[in-house]
Amino acid sequence: GAPAEVVTAPLAGSVIDIPVSPGDQVSSGQVVIVIEAMKMETQIRCSAHGHIASIDVAKGDSVHVDQSLLSIS
Repeated sequence: GAPAEVVTAPLAGSVIDIPVSPGDQVSSGQVVIVIEAMKMETQIRCSAHGHIASIDVAKGDSVHVDQSLLSIS
């Protein structure tokens, strides 16, 4: 089936932390990615409960707005 949620980047920046792994159970509001942009850290939170289905980026990657970061099933 379709993923419950695809988490996308709200801003352009660099991925500095991914505190979850594929298969991890996550809850709504949990931090799943941390992006740094212009020396500011932004915590990206998921809005769905479920399991991490895939992680589409790696630490150090540059991401652009609306890029898929990970999906939750």
